[in-house]
Amino acid sequence: MKLDLKFVRSQFPAFSQPTLDGWAFFENAGGSYPCIQFISRLTDFYMKNKVQPYYPYPASMLAGDMMDTSYRRMAEYLNVEESEIHFGPSTTQNVYVLANAMRPMWKDGDEIIVSCQDHEANAGAWRRLADRGLKIVEWHVDRERGLLGLEDLDGLFSDRTRMVVFPHCSNVIGHVNPVKEISQRAHANGALCVVDGVAYAPHGFPDLKALGADIYLFSLYKTYGPHLGLMYVKKELIVKMENQSHFFKEGTTR
Repeated sequence: MKLDLKFVRSQFPAFSQPTLDGWAFFENAGGSYPCIQFISRLTDFYMKNKVQPYYPYPASMLAGDMMDTSYRRMAEYLNVEESEIHFGPSTTQNVYVLANAMRPMWKDGDEIIVSCQDHEANAGAWRRLADRGLKIVEWHVDRERGLLGLEDLDGLFSDRTRMVVFPHCSNVIGHVNPVKEISQRAHANGALCVVDGVAYAPHGFPDLKALGADIYLFSLYKTYGPHLGLMYVKKELIVKMENQSHFFKEGTTR
């Protein structure tokens, strides 16, 4: 089937502007123009249902239903459970919150393997845990090709490895890493697998159950939607983290 570019472009109001006529944008790091379906839904929400949700009056009840629908649809899209979907201001902020929530799970001297192919969003917050007692083990790329070697990863594991952090797709060279295989290697060594999907999600449909990652993050504003970050966390894992929200959120998964 041939891609109908005229139809695709018609779904994005920005391209009806004369200044954008004929232009194509490949600025993955800068985000994407939103599609009309999202713009219409968000505009509708702000005009009709921007209220405290779940109260017993029509506008509030509909607001709650719309929010619940967003969790359900994203869960179906990623092949996970609704309780495993979490929204935040950006992927960078989501990782920052994760790092603080997960640090109490580990002891001083425990190790995190962080790839040198990773975007700062999924690297900086983890590396800063070195100031809080953890050891950061660098998974370096091949100097000639810029790729991450699985054999190199095997040599980095120890009995104190707690997590492996890497990108689904490099935002520099565009190489797609074998997430399922890396996840299996991490789990075989008793470690968690955290995947930065920011550069991959705009170009594919990640089946998170098939990939086997414990945590997967990407930015919705790079997939034609709102300026939010989406985070998948296995339900068995999130209950082990230290609460970073209101005290009454303790023990909840959303």
